[in-house]
Amino acid sequence: MVKISDNPYKIDFVKCIVEDRLLQIRNKNDIDVPELVNVWTIDINPKDSKKWIDFIKVNITDQDPVSYLHVKRLKKLTIDCTEKEQNKTKIVLRIILCSVKMITHESDVITLIRDNSTEDLINRYDNLTCKYLVPMGNPSTKERMLEWSKLYWPLIWRGNPNDQILNDYKFDMIQIKNILKEITKLSQKEKLNGNEFPIITAFVNPNDSKNIIYSMDTRVAENGIPTDHSIMNGIKKVADLEVKRRALMSKSDLSNEHQVNDDIKNHQTYLCFNFDIYTTHEPCSMCSMALVHSRIKRLIFIKPMVKTGTLKPESGKGFCMHSNKLLNSKYEVFQWLGDEFPIDDIDLEVSC
Repeated sequence: MVKISDNPYKIDFVKCIVEDRLLQIRNKNDIDVPELVNVWTIDINPKDSKKWIDFIKVNITDQDPVSYLHVKRLKKLTIDCTEKEQNKTKIVLRIILCSVKMITHESDVITLIRDNSTEDLINRYDNLTCKYLVPMGNPSTKERMLEWSKLYWPLIWRGNPNDQILNDYKFDMIQIKNILKEITKLSQKEKLNGNEFPIITAFVNPNDSKNIIYSMDTRVAENGIPTDHSIMNGIKKVADLEVKRRALMSKSDLSNEHQVNDDIKNHQTYLCFNFDIYTTHEPCSMCSMALVHSRIKRLIFIKPMVKTGTLKPESGKGFCMHSNKLLNSKYEVFQWLGDEFPIDDIDLEVSC
């Protein structure tokens, strides 16, 4: 993690623009809509707090898929005492144990505590519950964080989380410009050759970044079909190369069969895992979803498609497919803002 002050890139954290050229695309409509998760809590005597914290550190911290770096783990409460202690109050601490994403059933939480605490802590209390909700991340402003703290659970302000996301990104601006220049040149060539859909995409494998795969839209070619978009064709090319690679490896050294099988197994993953994708036009829903399934890392496009695009919140129906919370995988998206790479207009109704 690089300190923001030490970042070599020029980043406008307000406008989310890198080097005056790369605009981060994200869904501004749900930035401050909390993604909530139920957590298991228990109200404890403050004297027991160290024992519970130690238990959490050993048994939960590394296992829970939910991070609590932005959350106050302990919440102080003042409650009324029993009838025997009239007009008195006492302090208790409500502590987050873990999320329901880690443990679903109450009996399993009790078993974990009973089997891993030096003292039988759980028998001292009968208020274990998972009724409380906690935001899984901070909002974009301190004011909204304070609102969420009142509505849900006390949070800790650590700054706009997107600032750190932007700060942690890596960019090879020379390579980015070279590839955008190449897909622009290929797009212009396709236009001159009569292709009414001069859409070009480049696929860059992080393990083989010099051998870039370029693909074009061929839906109106002689043997083309309507789904032959440039991104879909590029994924097919990646798949074909992977088939050839595995076939070559299986034949390369039969005397070292175990080593070959291990190597193939280690490379059997999503087709475009962590790939960088560069494309001339904002992708349609089919292509955007195909990239979700392919588990790419980043996409950079030049020309937005206001009617059929599915990445920008202003495009199409505002799906923001790359960061949609209903999907189980996401990827980074940037739009090139400069005019160095002129792309011809195509019909706004065309899906890319």
